[in-house]
Amino acid sequence: MGEEYDAHVEADAAVVARVAEGDAEALRDLYERYGRIVYGLSYRLTRDPQLAEEATQDTFVTLWKRAGAYDPQRAKVTTWLFVIARNRAIELIRARTRAPEPQEGVDPGGEDADPADLAQVADEAERIACAIAELPENQLEVIRLAYFDGLSHGEIAERLGQPLGTVKSRIRLGLDRLRALLERPHLEVER
Repeated sequence: MGEEYDAHVEADAAVVARVAEGDAEALRDLYERYGRIVYGLSYRLTRDPQLAEEATQDTFVTLWKRAGAYDPQRAKVTTWLFVIARNRAIELIRARTRAPEPQEGVDPGGEDADPADLAQVADEAERIACAIAELPENQLEVIRLAYFDGLSHGEIAERLGQPLGTVKSRIRLGLDRLRALLERPHLEVER
């Protein structure tokens, strides 16, 4: 994993450098690789598909605008994206809770989310997103298709042109690896 993982991290940093130069195709590459994961993190935080979509879009707009400020010595690209997404999702939640005061006699219903609960959910979502980002590409791809796109194992096999057994094995290996990563006491979340 070491050399392959390091090469993958360096490749992501090189793609961000291309984005900084105005390469829209490089941005598209990063979106295709991490867009669903960023959406998943955003959805887990907001529990609202529209807010999650907005947070995801804003994350990649921020990447486009601030790619030149990315420092690969400070964080992996995935960590940087997840921090941007988490911060944007929290901003959107706060904006929603700052809605105008209800008029007299109108019961707003529901309860505001506890900030401590939101922080805990955000931390856990970030841990999961970081663990997912550590998966090899072939495992990440099948897990993304199964859990973020909702495809069946057969549909994934058909889409990728791979045997069903291969798809099932990669999903199982990916989930086993995620479980092991998440059981580590301190999954590295670089900031």
